[in-house]
Amino acid sequence: MLKRLDYIEPMVMASSGKLESSVYGVVDRVDNIDGELVPHFVRKWKGTIGNMKPTDDEPTIYLIEKLEPMILKHKKYKCMFGGRAGTKSRFAQDAMTGEINSCGSKVYVLRERMKSLKESIYAGINKAIKDLNFGGFRPVPSHWEIRHKTGGVFTFGGMQNIIDMKGSSNYKFFLMEEAARTKQSTIDTLGPTLRDTKGAELWYIWNNESSTDAMSQEFIVPYQAQLDRDGYYEDEYYLIIKVGYQDNPWFMHDDSLRQEFEKDRAKVADGRMSKARFNHIWEGAFNDGIDSSIIQEDWIDACIDAHKKLGFGINDKGETDPTGNKIVGFDPSDVGNDAAGYCERQGVIFTCLDEIEAPNGNRKFDVASRMAKEFGADVFGWDGDGLGAMLRDQADTNFHQSKTQIYMYKGSSSVHQPKALFKSANSNINIKEERQNKDIFANKKAQNNVNFAERVYKTYEAVVHGKYHDPDELISFCSKSIKPNMLQKLRAEACKLPLKPADTIKFYTKAEMRKGILMPDGGKAIIPSPNLFDACVVSLDKASIIYDNADDEPIVFASIF
Repeated sequence: MLKRLDYIEPMVMASSGKLESSVYGVVDRVDNIDGELVPHFVRKWKGTIGNMKPTDDEPTIYLIEKLEPMILKHKKYKCMFGGRAGTKSRFAQDAMTGEINSCGSKVYVLRERMKSLKESIYAGINKAIKDLNFGGFRPVPSHWEIRHKTGGVFTFGGMQNIIDMKGSSNYKFFLMEEAARTKQSTIDTLGPTLRDTKGAELWYIWNNESSTDAMSQEFIVPYQAQLDRDGYYEDEYYLIIKVGYQDNPWFMHDDSLRQEFEKDRAKVADGRMSKARFNHIWEGAFNDGIDSSIIQEDWIDACIDAHKKLGFGINDKGETDPTGNKIVGFDPSDVGNDAAGYCERQGVIFTCLDEIEAPNGNRKFDVASRMAKEFGADVFGWDGDGLGAMLRDQADTNFHQSKTQIYMYKGSSSVHQPKALFKSANSNINIKEERQNKDIFANKKAQNNVNFAERVYKTYEAVVHGKYHDPDELISFCSKSIKPNMLQKLRAEACKLPLKPADTIKFYTKAEMRKGILMPDGGKAIIPSPNLFDACVVSLDKASIIYDNADDEPIVFASIF
């Protein structure tokens, strides 16, 4: 009888709101006192998430200041992302355990796919329960649950489980751990599913991967400026916090983590690790590259405002002031629902990168033509492979009686200067001996992709290592006039450009990349269409060079081929 009362009483108290609430301590520093780590609390809160009051009670759950808004505010969507050692996973597990213990909440712990309980954070939550010294929890692994005597529960599963589970709308929290590879369809499903419990929240926790991933596009890229400036973004629906080791007062007392940090920093210093990879691991930066790409993230980063860093194409006031002809490159895209890529450059300085959305390829081409005229383009080139081949007559009509020179670029055609010798400074193009272009490249697309990579690499050498190169052989992207999300997208596209196994230098088609390509580690990578990158490549083709007549030298820079 007593055991039955012990079980029923907390449930009754939970339903009446009289259960003992969790006490949170907000830690701003950790002191080492006589060999013991002692957290210093700047504030203490008692209550449930979104309903906290100040208290002097001893905390049972600790959190860092950066994550304090996670308990003070109610938002349907709460996101924590960033690099290693930000305490985000530990805090989320503690907070969810506290909510179940104090008020009998139901928490669904999710992953995109989960075939076994071992693939979940089941063990981590069990550890959190023991560390917090909370009673009343009972693991039920056969049902993929951890139950509490209040009626609260942790349920574990993949998206395939929650879609099949009729009662999933009754949960107070969805906790999506390791959410980096969550699909857009999952994001679209979870919000409407979590609806029947007042104050319900969806928590996403992840170390971000590519800027083109669904999670990045949904929760980071649209709010990049605010996240970079403030470290968080908030509106009526979202609370998004970027958190890392810099925010963690325990970090410098954790010998293991600190040694890993110093080891990686040393690897960057001696060239064994790229700065981009270090920033991804520790600073929460995007991981947009793949190992087999001909362009590395550090290289493309060096090209952003390279003209300012190197002192060309700027006026006396330090403002971008390019010279040379105005060139537009346009990639109509191979699939109707893909955005078309568009770029503007003057000389070697790109001043515009954009995507054009329209119902079909003809409308996209009209928009691109209008933008080119407004830019005052001297030259307009478009990708003529695939859908672009049908746009020739439209190009003649759109630019009729215009000063703009037009050309249709076909990457599938034969190379420029087939008998010229190929030389490369790019360490990712592993060709030592001198050979003719026709023996090196499968087609013009391969040649021009490598041309772009050569420019990027030379710019990196000039900016980072101070090596002199003729500015006409470099490339620069103006951050003042190009939208940040377009710069990020170009970076992602350029750094996912693997060579296709072949006797000559060859690249995958867009159709092959959409289906997925086999990587050196045996994995399969699905790569979105690189429409911005292709537009830039089109703009750098030799056909963009303007001649006064057949015997003249080009007015603007020539291709390095």
